[in-house]
Amino acid sequence: MTTLPAMHGHPRWQGFLLVGLRLAGWLAVNVLCALGCLTIVFLAIGSFTVSGTMLQLANLSTRYVAADLGRQSEFNTILLVGGTLFFCATAFFRRATLARALQEQNG
Repeated sequence: MTTLPAMHGHPRWQGFLLVGLRLAGWLAVNVLCALGCLTIVFLAIGSFTVSGTMLQLANLSTRYVAADLGRQSEFNTILLVGGTLFFCATAFFRRATLARALQEQNG
């Protein structure tokens, strides 16, 4: 296992803090991109209009509340899998950013 060298005379904890902040930023951007993709999906369902989206969300909410627990669980799973796929796709396309940030730290 490699150890983190002290950066330019700075204490080692600063290097760990830098890596942690870069990782947190990378994760935050990926989560926001995944939520944005889900938002675009909901806008597409509403024909890319706010009023159409609100009508579809109102319809969805009444049907969700009226559904039994099994159907609600299925919908929750679909939504979770969709969000996870969007997150993984964003992470895949942003993998170079993460690798570069970690490479700068090590080298």
